[in-house]
Amino acid sequence: MALEQTDRCERLLLSDGRRLAFTQVGPTDGLPVIYCHGAIGTPVEATVDLRRIVHRAGVRYIAPSRPGVGESDRQPGRTIVDFAADMAALADALGLHRFSVLGVSAGAPYALAVAHQLPDRVRRVALCSGLAPFAPPHRTPGLRRRIRLPLWALASAPGVARACGDLLLPLAALHPRLISRVIAAHAAPAEQDRLAQPEERRSAAQSFLDATSAGVGGLVDDFLVYSGQWGFNPAEVACEVHLWHGGNDLLVPVEHALQLAATLPDCRVFIDPDEGHHFFRASIEQILKTITTDELAASRVSAMAASPIPAVRVSAP
Repeated sequence: MALEQTDRCERLLLSDGRRLAFTQVGPTDGLPVIYCHGAIGTPVEATVDLRRIVHRAGVRYIAPSRPGVGESDRQPGRTIVDFAADMAALADALGLHRFSVLGVSAGAPYALAVAHQLPDRVRRVALCSGLAPFAPPHRTPGLRRRIRLPLWALASAPGVARACGDLLLPLAALHPRLISRVIAAHAAPAEQDRLAQPEERRSAAQSFLDATSAGVGGLVDDFLVYSGQWGFNPAEVACEVHLWHGGNDLLVPVEHALQLAATLPDCRVFIDPDEGHHFFRASIEQILKTITTDELAASRVSAMAASPIPAVRVSAP
């Protein structure tokens, strides 16, 4: 395995010859947190807020792109559990023995899979607006028709979805506002003002455009993977898991969080009744602090214990 860097991101050459693309932000000696992105990927260039937040939190924020997304090579026939092996290889390449995992939306199944497969390496998990395995996204009870039908079409005819999506990509690249408008259309009322900010619009559009730099096929593949069987039982995830969810989430209804909370053996739940699917953008700093505070305090105590006590000079009167 070897690491290489492009002008957009870093890439790890895996043992099977695939390239895994990822970005890093924050202090190199910070507490490592691996971020598992949602359905439309993660922007290659971190936002100003993210840089400020992770430095303030003392977090080394590592954001890999799943197979077929962005500059990560496809992995035909992959499963959710397979992603854990990629994360083990990435952690080895970066010299990380232990780390926390953060999964947002469609990234939640992958975050839990990493914790399940690597119990000796994962400290804690945080999930925000995350999916549960009780129903595929397009069959979730209570999902609105205008959301259910496109997802049902994607699941029923993925080849047609790929072809149509690739035809529309040039239009989205020319008019990125269309992307942010689609995202805002599924937001809770409490989130509309936040999503209307220019930086939020740019970040949302750029996430999608970066993720589809090689076409929409990677996102379609990803949807089919996390819509199917997870390949493990969340009840066997032994580490501490923190669940964050918006009670007004239109895309992943709060029933997903409740089902996970009833399944996970060591789980803390925080539900905000006013927030929607974009809860993570408003809560990222608090989430990071929740899963790293104890480790930060311990590392500071260790550093103090290892440092010599400075000598004090006393002057004679």
